Amino acid sequence: MIDKIRSGKEVIDDFFAEILNVNGTDEKTVEKLIELYSENKLTDSNIQNALEELKQETLKPQKIENNG
Repeated sequence: MIDKIRSGKEVIDDFFAEILNVNGTDEKTVEKLIELYSENKLTDSNIQNALEELKQETLKPQKIENNG
């Protein structure tokens, strides 16, 4: 049997297609990474900004509950 050698893009496409099926991953984080990848915006700075946004979204409800 001869295995086809896959390109790096094919491997990465498969990775992002399957990453939501990995147990223990944070769904919102994974969705944001998939979004950045599909928009060809998967850069260090965009990842850092996206993670900071998700962090702020997570903290907002806690701040409101603590003030209420």
